[in-house]
Amino acid sequence: MRLSIAYRMYFRYSEPVTESQNEVRVRPRDDDHQRVLSYRLTSQPPLPVLSVVDYWGTVVEHLGIRTSHAELELLAEATVETTARPEPTESPPVSALNDAGFRLEHLEFLGPSQHVDWRSGDAVEQRAGAAVAAVASVPEMVSAVVADTREALSYEQGATDIGVSLADLLEGGAGVCQDFAHLALGMLRSVGVPARYISGYLFAADETSAHAETADVVAVQTHAWIEVAVPGSGWWALDPTNGGPVGERHVVIGCGRDYGDVPPVRGAFMGSGTAEVDAEVLIGRQTETHPAEASAPRRASPGRRMPTTPSSSERYQHQQQQQQ
Repeated sequence: MRLSIAYRMYFRYSEPVTESQNEVRVRPRDDDHQRVLSYRLTSQPPLPVLSVVDYWGTVVEHLGIRTSHAELELLAEATVETTARPEPTESPPVSALNDAGFRLEHLEFLGPSQHVDWRSGDAVEQRAGAAVAAVASVPEMVSAVVADTREALSYEQGATDIGVSLADLLEGGAGVCQDFAHLALGMLRSVGVPARYISGYLFAADETSAHAETADVVAVQTHAWIEVAVPGSGWWALDPTNGGPVGERHVVIGCGRDYGDVPPVRGAFMGSGTAEVDAEVLIGRQTETHPAEASAPRRASPGRRMPTTPSSSERYQHQQQQQQ
């Protein structure tokens, strides 16, 4: 499937600021199941972009401005070709997770991390243990945990902030896509399954339904799902928010231990005012045969807000600027 993506971020300051520095993680990844046909990041005012690849293999773009300004707009446009991601080719027994070589290879995705720490109580580990008690293979373990995550949480915009603990998340019983991903990661790691956080885009009007009908162009926010390491098969991608497979409508940006490794925007500014950040993604299906003829969804006019306002949870997700 060929998809066009336009991700616009609009920063507005209550008073002019003298400097702002931002790092952006929004460029789709090139891998065996996804090919980036075109990509560009532009800004108003125009700024130079420094592009690097971080430790996790995600492209990070740095932009800075050192003159007085009251607003800043960033626009990332991409055309991506996707294919279905395979399910495991092997069904190893649970005991395969204890192999020393396998554990060492995936050590970073077995332990707790900033947003995936189940050690503050025993609720997460107990729930995970109960979910996998009757399974015999690693794929069965993973499927059981994903199903149990969807039983534990209901989808509710604004129910949480990024920093919510897994224990509080379980107690509250509601969250958005990154919460579903974090809880699934915590449960999986607590029972010995290596699992990592994936940030990306989902071409769907309703991210909670794997079979929802989708218009030609939809306005969305960034999406999150997981990948687990299956002995003998490699990484297996699953979407706990909707319980469906990760396929052609999913576009990967990058991966890490949790959200903290792949935030869409992180930055700082110098000034006495406050910052507001509005962000929106337009994603659409293309039918063009030649990449050169492809065009991203139509961009909003510079200096104007998005046609829709993100929920409090999504606003927090993108408002990573800090005052200095």
